[in-house]
Amino acid sequence: MLVWADIENEPQVQYLLPLLEACRRRGAETFVTARDSGATFELLADRQVAYDPVGASYGASKPAKVLGLVLRARALSAVLRRRRIPDVLVCASRAAVLAARRMRVPSFVVSDYEHANLTLFRWSRSTIMFPDTIAVSAYRSRGISPGRLVAFRGLKEDLTFAGLDLDAVERLSFGTGSELRVLVRPPAEESHYYARRSRELYLAALRRFATQDNVVVVLSPRYERQRDDLDLVQFANQPVVLARPLPFLTLLRSVDAVLTSGGTMLREAAYLGVPAYSLFGSRLGAVDRHLAEIGRATLLSSERDIANIQLAPSRDFARLESNPHLDDELAALVMGGARRPAPDGSSST
Repeated sequence: MLVWADIENEPQVQYLLPLLEACRRRGAETFVTARDSGATFELLADRQVAYDPVGASYGASKPAKVLGLVLRARALSAVLRRRRIPDVLVCASRAAVLAARRMRVPSFVVSDYEHANLTLFRWSRSTIMFPDTIAVSAYRSRGISPGRLVAFRGLKEDLTFAGLDLDAVERLSFGTGSELRVLVRPPAEESHYYARRSRELYLAALRRFATQDNVVVVLSPRYERQRDDLDLVQFANQPVVLARPLPFLTLLRSVDAVLTSGGTMLREAAYLGVPAYSLFGSRLGAVDRHLAEIGRATLLSSERDIANIQLAPSRDFARLESNPHLDDELAALVMGGARRPAPDGSSST
């Protein structure tokens, strides 16, 4: 059996590769395609993962996104024709599910934000795998049929941290060593769910931390232009800008708090017990709400909330580990849903 994974951005490297590894443990062959977006290629190279590069960032405008998606789907189809057609796709990629639908390959999508655009996943008849903290009705109301929905126990971060030795993670040194270090991840301004309110809160947070002489901001920009945001503020301590991707565990172990506009970095920090603050200005998802309810994340909605942030030195990781077997459970599901040869020698699902 051949399992194909398509990776469109940096966070997907972290949770799709463990799922792919679980498929290999079950005897599958695998291959990876990846889009040149952010530090995706660098992260794959750091993990020594072979991949076929397909496509790049689409751009911020809606027409550019639509065109980029269509062109990438065509390019992915061309890659599949040159290779052996896979038996199943696992991804969180709209372009990939389009290509898979065209090639009659079943697709399985990992989703943990129910308010994302699901149109192409519905059209492609993808199976949506999602944390059971999200109500099934959130997907049913978007037109996804019950037979295409699979709720799993745990969080996708159970995939991300599967089999990793957290005690072996070393710290990096930012600043002089005596300051509190805040990892700041700016909003994803090119995403379809971006809200300007996220940027307003992010800039307010920079202003807040700039005035504190015991705080160093560690900026992890999504786009090169976000480095310029630091010029808008006068800092008591020189900020640190990450020039290249760092191992995400090492990065989280080296800071005292994480402030980001929702997304995977927030959930990873919350999962590990690193104080996690969300600036997400769009519609809140059930996973982030769940993490806030159990005290693993703090949701910020105003500048007053930012002013009330109290920082403290970091502690050891405290893994949430809501489902330590999630990688094997989802691998079994994906491989069980792969296409099978029909009696006439063609393929069926």
